[in-house]
Amino acid sequence: MKTIWLNLPVNDLQKSKQFFRNIGFRENPMHKNAEHLGSFIIGEHDFVLMLFPKEQMGQWLNKDVTDTEKSNEMLINIDAESKEEVDGFADKVKKAGGSIYEDPQLVDGWMYLFSFADPDGHCWNMLHMDTDKMPKS
Repeated sequence: MKTIWLNLPVNDLQKSKQFFRNIGFRENPMHKNAEHLGSFIIGEHDFVLMLFPKEQMGQWLNKDVTDTEKSNEMLINIDAESKEEVDGFADKVKKAGGSIYEDPQLVDGWMYLFSFADPDGHCWNMLHMDTDKMPKS
């Protein structure tokens, strides 16, 4: 296997593309001028996020796309270098119009995280893990 990427269905492609630009995701140069999709690169290992109109995604799947107002199929996590990065990213998400459903907080004494939904209701976490404080199994 060479690589993996994430395809997300969106209701308003231009609005979603602007949201991900505003929170600092890098546009994928390969698809920067594409009008029928969005593509972003995330993190130091260049994970690729692809955005496609919901109707198109439904055609490929031959079934309904999850209605994120009623349910979610996954939770997408982003690893942060520090608590400050988590706080700063939470501010970017707020300013970009994302919906924060868990404010930044310490969880279990070793994870600092916040949770948000993008404009299409896909759920995300950003967290910093202090592995020195992680429970030993």
